[in-house]
Amino acid sequence: MKKEFDTVAFFRGIKEKMAKQMDGMTLEEMREFFKQIREGKVKLA
Repeated sequence: MKKEFDTVAFFRGIKEKMAKQMDGMTLEEMREFFKQIREGKVKLA
């Protein structure tokens, strides 16, 4: 069976993008970053 959408690869890619952006952030900066993602201000996909 051929997958049309590989969720593992998709979320791994998002995780890698987040890790690059969060590199060197303080805990407070990370909290703000996650808040912006939830609010739709930061797009990762």
